[in-house]
Amino acid sequence: MKGFSTYLYVGMITAILVSCRETADEPPFSVTPEIKFQSLSHDTIREFEDVLTISISYQDGDGDIGFEEPDDYAVYIRDVRLNKYDGFYIGPVAPPGALIAVKGNLKLEFPSLFVFGNRSEERTRFYIYMIDRSGHKSNELVSTDVIIKKK
Repeated sequence: MKGFSTYLYVGMITAILVSCRETADEPPFSVTPEIKFQSLSHDTIREFEDVLTISISYQDGDGDIGFEEPDDYAVYIRDVRLNKYDGFYIGPVAPPGALIAVKGNLKLEFPSLFVFGNRSEERTRFYIYMIDRSGHKSNELVSTDVIIKKK
């Protein structure tokens, strides 16, 4: 009977250790991309002179962010003053087919923002989301406001 209780004890310890181990097949975070706003390079810019840089962070559980074809867009951005999103190309951040979790930072640059109409300045913000190669759409983030001043 002592041998049975030893086996039972070893079996229970093994079961506990195995259940605590993270399964290798499970990514550390969701396979749907997640993005977070980090910062704006400026809160006020002069039209046609200053470059606005928006910094965001991203994570994706299967690493399929970015495309090989430059005509395929991964990041979509809309200036709140406009109705339409513009797509932007990002190359693969991990080798296609690798299925590895990735996270990192992106800097999105806008070199030629300008004031619409005749006002001396205008306030705007940006809506941003990502789509990965599997078609998963990330959350949408909203930047903080930026003021664009006429030249």
